[in-house]
Amino acid sequence: MRIESIELLNFGSYEGLNRFDFTAGAPEKRIVIIGGKNGAGKTTLFSALQICLYGSASFGYKSSGKRYLREIAARINNRARLDESSCAYVKLSFSQDGILTDHYEMTRTWRWQGGEVSETLAIIQNGQPLDEEAAINFQNYLLHLIPPELHKLYFFDGENIAGYFLDDSHNNMKDALLVLSGDDTYEILYRDLRRLLNPRGSSEEDLPTAQYLQQKEALAQDQQAEQSVLASLEQTRSEIEQLEANLAAEKARYAAGGGISLDVWKQLQHQSREEETRRERLNGELKTAAGEILPFLIVKDLLPAVRDQITLERRLLAYRVLQASFRTSRFKRRLSAAVKKTSSQDPAADADILLDSIQSFFQDSDLEGRAELFRLSEDQGSAILNSISAVEQYPAGGFEQLRRELADSLQRSRSLREQLQESSIEHYEEHIRAVAADTAAIQRLTDQREHLEHRLSVLREKISAAEKSLAASKSVLAAALKQRSLTDLSERTLLLVEDLQQQQYRRLIAAVEADLNRKFQELIRKDDFVDRIELHQDFSLHVIRNQAVETDILRATLAAHGASSLRSSLKPVAYQALLQHLAVDEAQLPAALARCPDPSIQLPVELDYTQFSNGEKQILVMSLYWAIMNQSQNTLPFMIDTPFARIDTEHRANITEKFFKELRGQLFVLSTNEELRHEHLAALDAQIAKVYLLEYGADRRTHITEGSYF
Repeated sequence: MRIESIELLNFGSYEGLNRFDFTAGAPEKRIVIIGGKNGAGKTTLFSALQICLYGSASFGYKSSGKRYLREIAARINNRARLDESSCAYVKLSFSQDGILTDHYEMTRTWRWQGGEVSETLAIIQNGQPLDEEAAINFQNYLLHLIPPELHKLYFFDGENIAGYFLDDSHNNMKDALLVLSGDDTYEILYRDLRRLLNPRGSSEEDLPTAQYLQQKEALAQDQQAEQSVLASLEQTRSEIEQLEANLAAEKARYAAGGGISLDVWKQLQHQSREEETRRERLNGELKTAAGEILPFLIVKDLLPAVRDQITLERRLLAYRVLQASFRTSRFKRRLSAAVKKTSSQDPAADADILLDSIQSFFQDSDLEGRAELFRLSEDQGSAILNSISAVEQYPAGGFEQLRRELADSLQRSRSLREQLQESSIEHYEEHIRAVAADTAAIQRLTDQREHLEHRLSVLREKISAAEKSLAASKSVLAAALKQRSLTDLSERTLLLVEDLQQQQYRRLIAAVEADLNRKFQELIRKDDFVDRIELHQDFSLHVIRNQAVETDILRATLAAHGASSLRSSLKPVAYQALLQHLAVDEAQLPAALARCPDPSIQLPVELDYTQFSNGEKQILVMSLYWAIMNQSQNTLPFMIDTPFARIDTEHRANITEKFFKELRGQLFVLSTNEELRHEHLAALDAQIAKVYLLEYGADRRTHITEGSYF
């Protein structure tokens, strides 16, 4: 596999779209150097590659459930997460050699709505999207290519790799060797045969003795597991309490510095603007009242008379118009014409008499002699009457009410300004990031605590049932008959597989041991630091230095504390070498030492590598790592973070020449300016495909510069 590019959108500190191009013109250009100070985004890139390839398996989860999606949510860029219309993704392009070279593009995309994160995976092979079934098969292929238990080998963290290899059980080393070399077939077959031959496989044929002993052993294991879970549960509870205290302290610190949330800040700004709008309205109302109401209020007592006068003048105007119409020649002609239609002898005289009668009927003595004061038009009169009505309806204390509302609004604005001045959102993003990190960690630990509590409950129920079952088995044991459930063929097959397995182990261990010794001598700068390193059949590591041990000290230890103490002091390798040197067994050892003429004996003394300096221990681990990876049957990319963790300057040139250059496959080195320097880059120049520099800017995002280093 060869990685060609990786894109990150809104992932961690990689805000927006960020792309790394790893293509190279020549196969030997296989090393990519990515430099960056602590916090620049190297580890984020490191985890993005694993997540894109393996999804939930990169965290050790079997499925993409809520716990996995919470891990993803914690890695989405904080600013992007505020926009629910946005998304985040990691896209990986790589090629895989087979009969033909296939090109793949994997994209894991995450969207969020209402705090819930969802994931989609798209895989394109040679330009064609894979359907759901083909995509699942391809993911299973990737898990077979680099199983989750081997992630730490290919995604190498210089700070933590020592614990992976040097644990007391040695299972990591054993599993890695078998899988990498493709020699785990015998191990699988052996386990299957053991399950087949396990006397618990057929309860009717179980040997009562074996059943009793197995149940007793299982009960002891469950009780031990119970204690382990209790310890883990206590540790988890303690960590939750500490994180909750940290979270409370962070919130208190932020509040003490005047910090408020973005929503509260926006609300204060909105309320301040609302008060300004309210004052503008109140001032408008006050101005209108001052112009349209106040002048009339000054002469409010005269307003009824003014209204009556305007009404009178309107009546007077109508009255005069009516009287004037009677005096028109047209009215008189119409009246004379009407009279002529009667039997009047003198229509003209009768018309005058009728006109006088009509005028007399419509004559209003109250309006006669009245004079006009205002002489207003109809519109002017209506406007003044409306103003008088508004003045009369204007509430008492209206001006005072407006002034009080203005004063209250000013007071509220003053209070809001003081709150805004005393508050701050300057460090809001850092606060939110810290709160989110603590909250996510608390949630993760809470889930872990609930899982442990459930597991403890299940274990205790299981222990209770096992204790009852054990008591029953003990009763049955007294009267049970011996039975066997194993076939001769299966037994012979098991023995054959055991022999083949041991031959395989010896071959594999011999190959790793030879590579380990050669690589360690190449990397270590001290002469005669160790003479050899042995990898035993149980995959335990033994660092040997040949040195003279005084015979008198051996005699004294043996005489004072016995053979077991001497064996413990010398450790097994040296103790067996002592017996071989003297050509005796353990029972004959006291006599043989007593007559030994040599003042000292050269023995292969085993060194305690846990007491090595950090640099020496790291070189041992890197040598072991190189020797193990040399057994791999596949050429896969490596990503090494903090490559010179605990390595002193004196050894770095050796590691550059003898470690980086000789690892097979594509190599990504994530380094700070204190680790990989320009002289190391110069030594690797012939194999370097690309160089990138990561910088975390003042805008709180990672910036990528291609072709540049510190």
